[in-house]
Amino acid sequence: MITQNPQKRNAFSSLGNRNFRLLWTGGMISHMGDELQMVAISWLVLLITDSPFLMGVASGMQSLPRLIFGLLGGVIVDRVNRHKLLMILPAIEMILAFLFALLVLNETIQFWHILIIVPFFGFLKMVFHVCRQAYIFDLVGKAEIMSALALHSSGMNFARIIGPSLAGIVIGAWGAGWCLFLNGLSFIGILIALFMMQPPASFKRTTVSSGILQDLGESFVFLKQNMTIFLLMAAIFIKIVFGLHVQVILPLFARYVLQTGASGFGFLVGAMAVGAVLGGVLLAWIGDVRSKGYFYILSSLIYGLLVIIFSFSSWYALSLFILLLVGMTEMFMKTLNQTLLQLLSPDELRGRILGIRMLDSGMKPLGGLLMGAGAGLLGAPIAAALGAGVCMFVALGLFRSSRIREL
Repeated sequence: MITQNPQKRNAFSSLGNRNFRLLWTGGMISHMGDELQMVAISWLVLLITDSPFLMGVASGMQSLPRLIFGLLGGVIVDRVNRHKLLMILPAIEMILAFLFALLVLNETIQFWHILIIVPFFGFLKMVFHVCRQAYIFDLVGKAEIMSALALHSSGMNFARIIGPSLAGIVIGAWGAGWCLFLNGLSFIGILIALFMMQPPASFKRTTVSSGILQDLGESFVFLKQNMTIFLLMAAIFIKIVFGLHVQVILPLFARYVLQTGASGFGFLVGAMAVGAVLGGVLLAWIGDVRSKGYFYILSSLIYGLLVIIFSFSSWYALSLFILLLVGMTEMFMKTLNQTLLQLLSPDELRGRILGIRMLDSGMKPLGGLLMGAGAGLLGAPIAAALGAGVCMFVALGLFRSSRIREL
């Protein structure tokens, strides 16, 4: 069982940590820029190619490096000074973003340019995310890690609400190139925040192996020997592939089930995003809790049940409310999973364990493909309910494991 400091802590106490507060603020500004760029890329590809298929190709080229290089990112994070790495990565991204914007604003951008540029962003962003997650632990420690991760995720989800809306305004007024330019400017926020921080004496490996493959081997040997972390990792991968993609087929619910059209679809997406923000705030307000494994399993079960109820709802107001709760429970589930992995990972392997954990972002396209195919064959309600059933089945399997239930 994970033991925690029994001292009572105030709500949002992790924000009392100046270093974390700076990282959180700068990261949220930068993530708004990321959202601006994602919308701009989709719009650019549509303008250049007029092909929905090539829009999917461009999206895949952003996600593929996260699947391929996530493991490498974990090795890098365990080998170098994390604070310095966090400064180097956004500096490179900023230069790349301005070059990208220049190509668009000069009207010289072509589709093959995009296919070359976006994988670099994908690689840099993956290493940055792994490093940031590990560095949050360095900043706040075990006692505050759950509050910090909850606030971090809540801030990123808030950026996902603001970013696309701002992108639509900017594209309509000035064009996609200025979205990319604003993304470049957004990196200044995280760089200033990192420069202002007083970095702690974070963990430093006393010995470094002779090669990357040996480093990777160590992490997989550890996973083989530590069944608790292996089960937590396997659970999130199964859920990502089979169950956490109801948002992919929300347009089908909006058009054919709830019959609300495009505006209704926007509110459905927004309800999940608002729920995620509220869920993060609530989890941070609750603070550190005992029995994290039990609450992780419970949140997974409730998530699956809520999605099943949504699947068969034909009342729009009820569907909106359920999706708000879905966003909240999904936030609980993901944050508790990340917290447990951080607490259970040894310092010398934390970056590599997080690198493996963050392969889930590279698996999302596969999950979206399966959910879309299921909706095409069986209909959106059945596909969503089946995915939710997988989540509940995995949660019930974890409940039978005392090593998870008693964390």
